[in-house]
Amino acid sequence: MADRPASALDRALSRFDPRTPWFGWGRTLIATAHLITLALTPTAALLHPLLNEAPYPHCQKALAVSAYCVGGEAVSQEWRRWIMVALLAVVASGYRPRWTVWIHAWLLYSIGVSIALPDGGEAIARIAGLLLIPMGMADDRRWHWQRPATPIGPTARGTAFAAFWALRIQLVILYVQSGVSKFGVPDWLNGSAEYYILRDPIFGAAEPFTTPALWLSEHGLTLGLLTWGGIIIELVIAAFLLGPERWRKAAFGLDVLLHASIVATIGLWSFSLIMIGCAAVAAAPDRTPLADSSRTPPQRKEPRKWQTRSSNAAKATSAGAPGSTVPL
Repeated sequence: MADRPASALDRALSRFDPRTPWFGWGRTLIATAHLITLALTPTAALLHPLLNEAPYPHCQKALAVSAYCVGGEAVSQEWRRWIMVALLAVVASGYRPRWTVWIHAWLLYSIGVSIALPDGGEAIARIAGLLLIPMGMADDRRWHWQRPATPIGPTARGTAFAAFWALRIQLVILYVQSGVSKFGVPDWLNGSAEYYILRDPIFGAAEPFTTPALWLSEHGLTLGLLTWGGIIIELVIAAFLLGPERWRKAAFGLDVLLHASIVATIGLWSFSLIMIGCAAVAAAPDRTPLADSSRTPPQRKEPRKWQTRSSNAAKATSAGAPGSTVPL
């Protein structure tokens, strides 16, 4: 009785294991988001100089460790771009998460602080990249798609559990802030915000969803649902991420719905993939079974002593050993 966990926290910690397929999918989606950005965006566009600022990348002080700065002028920015694409492909593949979480965090930092116009997705990914390190350090698998084969140690379990909760709380704060801040904007309060967003000349609805999106936003009922639906979903996601496993999975489903809608209407592929990837890690189940944990290898039975003696006697008799007799 004394050995039983004394609290809900003890019970949650005792069954926690970060090495789940959700962790793997989350890492892959976050890495894929930046891989697509780097592969499909010219270097000149990412490092385009801004008004009244020095040319990018900025490499002073802590920024000097960025992948855009290490090596100085000896390495061209175009070469750096494709090296980062290759490294992100390795991360996305799921190979050796214990080591590639460090590479991933470095690349996320580099992109976030070195390109000229990072968006909210880059800022979120930088934080997520750091919080994935303790979870990745607890992961001894060759591929993050495999089921773990060994138990997790208490120190690794504790640090990974703390990082898991830190990521969940970060997402909760983000979605609460995003939802509540809209209450201070008249267009969101009166339900008309999506009308103007979908018609924005830069971030407006894109093909092939332009026609249906514009049609829906021309009617008061559907426009109100589009506008207030986003706010409600954000707040529900935040609440569910604090709940038990089944609530977190529901939050993940709503997160996919929300960001798929954003992609379908105004694009923002990279941002949406990052958010879905973070939500996947935050919605991971509390535990994952070890590989073949339900199977035990068949044990070879030792022959009984009388069987061994009989067997030896038979062998001696058949070989005609001295003193042996042949039974009638």
